[in-house]
Amino acid sequence: MVLDGLGSDAWPHDVTARLLDRSADLACAVGFDGLIQEATGDWSTLLGWNRDQLLQRPLAGFVHADDAAATAEQFDATRDGTTVSRFQNRFLAADGSTRWLLWTVVGVPGTEFFRAVVRDLSPTHHAEAQMRESERRYQDLIESAHDIVQSILPDGHFGFVNRAWHDLLGYTPEDLPGLTLFDIVAEVDHDHCTLLIGQIMSGKSFDHVEVSFVTKDGRTFPVEGNATGRFRDGVFVATHTFFRDVSDRKQAEALQASYQRELEQEVAERSAALIQSEKLATLGRLSAGLAHELNNPAAAAKRGAALLEDAFSKTCAALLALVRTAQGPVEAGQLVQLIERAALQSTELEQLDPLARGDREEEVEAWLDDHGLADSWDAAGPLVDLGLDTGDLDTLSKTFDPAHLGSALTALAEARTAYGLIAQIGHGSARISQIVGALKDYSYMDRAAVQDVDIHEGLDGTLVMLQAKLKRGIEVHRDYGPDVPRIETLGSELNQVWTNLIDNAADALDGSGHLIIRTRAADGGVAVEIEDDGPGIAPEAIGQVFDPFFTTKAPGHGTGLGLNIVFNMIRGTGGTIDVQSVPGRTVFRIWLPPRRPATEQPPDDPPPGSQP
Repeated sequence: MVLDGLGSDAWPHDVTARLLDRSADLACAVGFDGLIQEATGDWSTLLGWNRDQLLQRPLAGFVHADDAAATAEQFDATRDGTTVSRFQNRFLAADGSTRWLLWTVVGVPGTEFFRAVVRDLSPTHHAEAQMRESERRYQDLIESAHDIVQSILPDGHFGFVNRAWHDLLGYTPEDLPGLTLFDIVAEVDHDHCTLLIGQIMSGKSFDHVEVSFVTKDGRTFPVEGNATGRFRDGVFVATHTFFRDVSDRKQAEALQASYQRELEQEVAERSAALIQSEKLATLGRLSAGLAHELNNPAAAAKRGAALLEDAFSKTCAALLALVRTAQGPVEAGQLVQLIERAALQSTELEQLDPLARGDREEEVEAWLDDHGLADSWDAAGPLVDLGLDTGDLDTLSKTFDPAHLGSALTALAEARTAYGLIAQIGHGSARISQIVGALKDYSYMDRAAVQDVDIHEGLDGTLVMLQAKLKRGIEVHRDYGPDVPRIETLGSELNQVWTNLIDNAADALDGSGHLIIRTRAADGGVAVEIEDDGPGIAPEAIGQVFDPFFTTKAPGHGTGLGLNIVFNMIRGTGGTIDVQSVPGRTVFRIWLPPRRPATEQPPDDPPPGSQP
């Protein structure tokens, strides 16, 4: 650097002042012989040397050995006084450390020394050294990382990739200049990557990106990572991404998902089997009750049919005997009236208490004996059934010829017996028909999947099905609302709900108590309450009654699925169910909508029973 306008008469003060204006920390004068002549500024604080120590040694004695020659050259270049030299060197401090100094030097002609201004650059050099070390460590970290690190330029080419990038993708450094991002990304992800880069260029970053990479040999593998943009002075210069190969994780997830599906399928199958088992158990209980209910009328009809044959035979024999003995018209007319009376009274027996009936039968038997009809003693019961007493028999004896009286009474008694047996068979058959009809209505056989259901018919049919269990001492009270609407639902499922709830109530009552069934219209649908006055549900159990496999019954007496099935069936209709229980009063409340949801939602884990 040439110093314009500096003459020899301007040194030293003017030159020194100008140098200090340009760089003002420390100043010194160094002779052409290398000795320090002057030292101004706080050299002691910066380097630990005081002024006397500085003046006792040549400048070269304080300069790092590696910088000594270059420092001498820089000084020599300014001897003529026309050039200012600026350079850096390492200066030895008193404590043995080294500090970087920036020198601004100029020679002063005619004085045989140099003037220099010195600035401490050690903080800057230290910061730069730390930055270089940090960059080196970062570079080492990036290179040693197992993740794929890449920097993508705006044109799609790669500005930088790490060693893992080459190892996993199979490309050599020589391949890199000809590649773009879309050469290593599966074609199915191209549009996705284009969209992401566009958003990154606008300043967005992404913490979770999933794409598939394609290796040089065509193998595809999934990666996951993040992407962010790099900007310089507000201008986008690159996209930085960090990706890791997640093939093992994806395979593990797929395997786990497969296991999960298999487990869910197995649980569903076993649950379905358990639910079917519970339904079959309920069906078994119903079947046992129905068998008992059907057995009574069937046995009565069978017994009546067997006895009817004998009664009919005896009636015909008696009538034939009367015909052979030429019964008169009056007798025949009287006998016809009595037989017609027997037919009419076959279903309307005169109600006599056992003692009165026994007394009357004894009187009739005695009358028959007195009239020489001892062989007809078994006719006493049927004659009493006809409402005849000894007075009526006296009247008949006056109508019939004594030779005809025995046959007439036998015919009348046997006809009464026969008509009674016919009524018994008819009653038994009607009862069987009623039970079979109730069973058909209960099961909704030969009907569409969703029916227009009368709630009361379903409840009544269920009560018929469970009559054998309820008639042992349980009083059933029906409190049906008058304005309860019909609803569209699965009638067979709804009847299973009533069966489980009523059957549970009967178990709680243990053969004695009251069962109350209430219905009413509510919120466009139907509300049903099933209440019993049994011992109730324990407070600690009330919240679990709808949970699967929970039961308060003794082992072997319940699967714990009945109320869970009820809960799921009610939920399937779009309705609700809850329970409230205290000792002496347990109420299950059900609300059913006017129609079943179009799309059934599979139930989640059933919540515990709630108390309203």
